[in-house]
Amino acid sequence: MKRVLFAALGLLALLSPALAEADPMPARETARVLDKGNLSAGLLSPFELGLGGGWEVTTMIVPWLLLSPNVTFRGELGHLGKGVVVTGEYGLSVPTGAMRLTQGYLFPTWETSGQRPGWVVAPTAGLWISGGERGVLTGRLETTVGFSLGDNPATPLESYAPLELLFAPALNGFRVRTGLAYDYAILDWLRARAAVNGYAIGRSPHPPRSPFYASAEVGIEIGLGKTVRIALGGIWYNYDQREKVLEKGGDGRWRRVPVRTNDFFPTFDLILRPR
Repeated sequence: MKRVLFAALGLLALLSPALAEADPMPARETARVLDKGNLSAGLLSPFELGLGGGWEVTTMIVPWLLLSPNVTFRGELGHLGKGVVVTGEYGLSVPTGAMRLTQGYLFPTWETSGQRPGWVVAPTAGLWISGGERGVLTGRLETTVGFSLGDNPATPLESYAPLELLFAPALNGFRVRTGLAYDYAILDWLRARAAVNGYAIGRSPHPPRSPFYASAEVGIEIGLGKTVRIALGGIWYNYDQREKVLEKGGDGRWRRVPVRTNDFFPTFDLILRPR
């Protein structure tokens, strides 16, 4: 796998005169909104459309395919010095459709009980701040709260971290995210990215477990001409899944000791983002 990746990067380096532009590809997932009429869309990345006046609208396509409507508006709040942008984020999602569509898989007890997930709306508010030119540093703080519209028998998941975090506002009551990312243009057509995130979600049923999650990700983005990018990378999660291991204590006795779970997932995306 490593040989294939190095060979691909070597081929792209040979083609760099044809791929290179006067300016590097702009960083994604920053506080800077798109200009009016500009758009960005990926298989797993948000669809973004610039509205003008320092505003853009975004939505995640995959949740829509699961009948989970979602929309977010981002507006620039101001500038702090040269090149530093502060942006507010305001969104709303309705995850009920995705919960009902997957109730026989993610929520197996509902398959036989005849119960259906109740309607939930989840408003989001957040703050972004970004600074830098060729290297862009971005911080973000985001809070999403779930409100049940009537009776909701749903209980929190005990699954992989991405799924638990996705449904946390609806099943645990809320999700808070804080993160820091750095994106650097190595070449005009090649960017590298690293990010760390911390999450807190609402309480889980007995037996209790830690509501805190952590993630770290690295990746590269390769520009193919003026429109298409390929994003490759990986993301690691650390969280409490009530996992225990046998450990010998100082008294010579073996005990089951709780440990946090670590999961790693490769990432890939094909992104349309005209320069």
